[in-house]
Amino acid sequence: MASPGMMQSGLSRELFESWCTDPKNGVIIAGYCVEGTLAKTILSEPEEITTMSGQKLPLKMSVDYISFSAHTDYQQTSEFINILKPPHVVLVHGEQNEMSRLKAALQREHRTRLAVHTPRNTQLLSLTFRGDKTAKVMGSLAVDPSKPGEQLQGILVKRNFNYHILAPSDLNKYTELTQSEVVQRQSIHYTGSSALLRHVVVRLAGTIEFLSETRWRLYNCIDMIIEPPVIVLEWQAQPVSDMYADAVVAAVLGASSLSAPAHLPLAPKLDRMHFKECVIEMLQEMFGEDSVPKIFKGEKLHVEVNDKRADIDLLALEEKGRESLERMVQSAISKLYSALAPVKAPPPPTC
Repeated sequence: MASPGMMQSGLSRELFESWCTDPKNGVIIAGYCVEGTLAKTILSEPEEITTMSGQKLPLKMSVDYISFSAHTDYQQTSEFINILKPPHVVLVHGEQNEMSRLKAALQREHRTRLAVHTPRNTQLLSLTFRGDKTAKVMGSLAVDPSKPGEQLQGILVKRNFNYHILAPSDLNKYTELTQSEVVQRQSIHYTGSSALLRHVVVRLAGTIEFLSETRWRLYNCIDMIIEPPVIVLEWQAQPVSDMYADAVVAAVLGASSLSAPAHLPLAPKLDRMHFKECVIEMLQEMFGEDSVPKIFKGEKLHVEVNDKRADIDLLALEEKGRESLERMVQSAISKLYSALAPVKAPPPPTC
C-alpha cells in the first residue's frame, strides 16, 4: 500500500513506473479518482503511460478498482470482509464506543474465524499469521507415494509463486536449471621428504589408499597428487570434504616447515601384547572398566554396554559392524592401530 492514491507523484508514482512493464505485477485503485490524474487514466487500461520525466512506458501490469470508502456502514464493511475472508480486521477510524459496537457485531456474525482489533492511538499491535507453504512433488520423487512421517529430500524450486520439490537429476527436465559439481583444486609448495609427508598424512588421516606412487586418496574423498616441489589436492566441494582438506593443508604446511629427521618415530614392528594392553585401556576409558574384560586370549574380545554386546576381532580391523556399538569400537581400535603401527610404503607403480 502506497500513497498518494491518485498517483500524481510520491512513492505510489515511483513504484508504479518501476513495476508497470511487468505483467506479473498489479495495481489496485482503492478510492475516488479525479479526472486528469494517472490513477483515473490507467482505469481505461491504455497501452502506454507517460512517466514524470516524459518517457513512454508500456502498461502491462493488471489494473483493478475496489470501492474502499473510509465512511462505510456496517453492511458494507461486513460484505467487504466476506469477500476477502481475512484472519484479522483492525478498526482504526471512529469513536471508541461505536468501534466497540462494530467489533461485537462482526464477531457475532463471523464467529471464531475472525479476530477483530481496536487498538488505541500509538498502541502496538502484533498479528500472527501461519507460515505454512504447500509444495508439489514432481518427477522421480513422485513415482513412489511417501509414507506418513517419512522425510522427503529434494530441491525446493519456486516458480510463479508456486513451490515444487524435485530430485537434482530432474532439474533439467522440469526447469531451466542444471546441476553442476564444483571441484576444488589447491596447490601447496612442499620441498620436504616423501617419507616425512607420508608419516604426517598417515598420522592425520589414518589409512591411505595409494592409487599410484604419486597419487594418494585420503578420507575416501581427497586426492593428493605429488608433483615435487608441488603437492596438489583435489576434491569435490562439500562441507565435510572442505573441512578434511583444510586439515590436510595444515598438516602439509606443518611438515614443510620441519627438517627431515634421520629416523622417523616409527616402530619397526607392532608389539601385539602392547597393542592389546592399549586396546583394553582405551575401551575401559570409553565404556567403563566393567564393560571390557581385563584379560583375554587370542585376538577376539567383547564389549558389553547397557545389555548390548559387540564382538571384535583384532585381526580384522575393517569397520564391517552393523550395530552402532560395534562400529564405534571397531573405529576406535582402527585409529589406535594406525597410531601404533609402522607406516606402510606405497606399492610399486604398475604399468
